[in-house]
Amino acid sequence: MPYLIDTDVSISYLQTDPETVALLDQLAASGIGISIITYMEIYQGVARGPDPAQAEAQLQAFLSTVPIIPFTLAIARRCAQVRQQLRGQGRRVGSRALDLIVAATALEHGLSLVTHNTRDYRDIPGLTLYEWGT
Repeated sequence: MPYLIDTDVSISYLQTDPETVALLDQLAASGIGISIITYMEIYQGVARGPDPAQAEAQLQAFLSTVPIIPFTLAIARRCAQVRQQLRGQGRRVGSRALDLIVAATALEHGLSLVTHNTRDYRDIPGLTLYEWGT
């Protein structure tokens, strides 16, 4: 699995944005996954949406083909290292704590992060971004 799909792209897919659906269908041939953080953020939208049952069914269909990568001790260590490195450079870390966990997940597993939200990821050393539709 060479691609980690960020929350913003996952949401676009679940909203059946045609370009996003086409992109993920294309990338799925090589392998895609989401982090447990992305799952949490998507599920928050399911819980607050106008039709939670329908949103839950749609999410479960998505998850039947897209694995969730759990938060592990190795990812926690990688995230701590990234946070310290960025903090040492005077970069912000606290306000993007969840993004840094997603980035650490990609780094730890050698995945390219597929996101529209490149601003919060560009300064992370070693992170490969699949910049699409930015």
